[in-house]
Amino acid sequence: MRYSFFIIIAALAMLFIGCEQKLDIEKERTAIIEVINRETNAYLERDFETVFATHVHDSLNMRLTAGADNYVYLEGWDEVAKHLSGDETEDDLNPELYITVEKSNYRMKIYPNSAFVVCDQKWTSRFDEDVTEINSIQVRFMEKVDGLWKISFVSWIGTSGYMELEETEELFN
Repeated sequence: MRYSFFIIIAALAMLFIGCEQKLDIEKERTAIIEVINRETNAYLERDFETVFATHVHDSLNMRLTAGADNYVYLEGWDEVAKHLSGDETEDDLNPELYITVEKSNYRMKIYPNSAFVVCDQKWTSRFDEDVTEINSIQVRFMEKVDGLWKISFVSWIGTSGYMELEETEELFN
């Protein structure tokens, strides 16, 4: 009798484990891209309420931006929020600029409640006849909070503005 009870319990446990819902990677991938695009579009429109809604608000939210000329590292939601809506952002988002952002080549490692995301980005700004293009690679860490994907870490690594390959080949010889 005792063994029968254990066999029934083990069978029930295996039944529940077998019924566990599998992760739908394509569905999660689509949801993650939607959040990233919503955050970018809201940023360009200066809709900081929507930008802030796409982020995790805790002390471990981080942002690292780096390019050929400088870098910025921020840690904690308060610092990130202040930076996103601060004076530098106002300069970047001058209303007289026409800005477009293209993201492509998404690569992701998705878990049930977190994801590691890498994509290429091209930021184009036009002011009268002056056009500036900035290419970058973005790295993001996403967390699922109350069933919604949120941004916990962003790293923007500028790939424009570096010396041409011919000038740096000397380093490899």
